[in-house]
Amino acid sequence: MLPSVADSWAQITAWLRDRTPVSAAHLGPPATEHDIADVVALLGRPLPADLVEWWRRCCGVTEFVTGRLIAPRYAPYTLDEVVDNRETMLAVASCADAADTAALAAEPAGSPCVDWLPVWLPIAHDGGGCLLFADLRPGSLHGCVMEWDEYEGATGEPRWPSIAAMLAEIAHALHHGTDIDGLRVEACDDGTLDWV
Repeated sequence: MLPSVADSWAQITAWLRDRTPVSAAHLGPPATEHDIADVVALLGRPLPADLVEWWRRCCGVTEFVTGRLIAPRYAPYTLDEVVDNRETMLAVASCADAADTAALAAEPAGSPCVDWLPVWLPIAHDGGGCLLFADLRPGSLHGCVMEWDEYEGATGEPRWPSIAAMLAEIAHALHHGTDIDGLRVEACDDGTLDWV
């Protein structure tokens, strides 16, 4: 059975505080209910419960270099960054045809797509052109975590079936030294976390 977001996040933060205190110090504060409601209103649809639960515990990082919490290189966004980057992606990478956009947005969550869709919510970035996003399209993978590449779009399989699964794998990798996509966590001498 998949651990709860609360349990996984407690394990992650305990490990960070113990092994990488500088990275731990850059975890953002919880999102407010008002800010979460604003994102829901912007999208016009409810958010996955596990994403909301994560944001209620921590929302983003205050510094990219020390906040690459998600292997191999991603730092979580604050809610302001979520909204700003969603708008940017819609402006620069969305499909120009409304009918095509509607058809793509109706496909099952996890389906590949080369255009940015209005039902995608960016959750983390790599400091370059790649993002992780929650796919809010319908279907059994609603809320899955996918990767956006600035050159290829979202053409790969979902990275995780849910936010809860992503956090559970990170917690397990931290505490048991297992790898994520061939990378293992490293507690650096300067108190930061890295994936190598």
